[in-house]
Amino acid sequence: TMIDSLDKMIGAELPRLMAQVPQDQDLAHEDYMVNVRKREGGALFDKNLTPFGEGATMDILNSPLPVREFEYEFEKLGPGGDGKINGTTARVPMQDSKLPNATLRRIWTLADFDQDGKLSLHEFAICKQLMKMKLEGHDLPVELPSAWLSPVAE
Repeated sequence: TMIDSLDKMIGAELPRLMAQVPQDQDLAHEDYMVNVRKREGGALFDKNLTPFGEGATMDILNSPLPVREFEYEFEKLGPGGDGKINGTTARVPMQDSKLPNATLRRIWTLADFDQDGKLSLHEFAICKQLMKMKLEGHDLPVELPSAWLSPVAE
């Protein structure tokens, strides 16, 4: 019957097909990151790879970080006396993006570059810019561009 066929499809065939689809969680795996670092060429590294140049991802990464664009939102989150917001506070606006948790973990890891478990305004701007990139369909960088790490970018 039709219901039996649907049952079989949902119970057996769909999970088998889903297992073949790369998941965002796979991208967070350390082996993947090591392989990306080793790879030569690619859209983020070789502007001559295609006749279309570097593309939007490189344009974003080569642009100054728009820290002031995110200042109002950051201040509304109520940073503590150290001028930073904790992970619990940052979690809400990050989850509002509807990006998968694995992607948000990667973004947090990149943005919290001093690894103190909190975000300064500068780190929050990095976080927001990376979320924006991902939502626009761009890949996240393996590491942050050096220009984004400098307070001069503010």
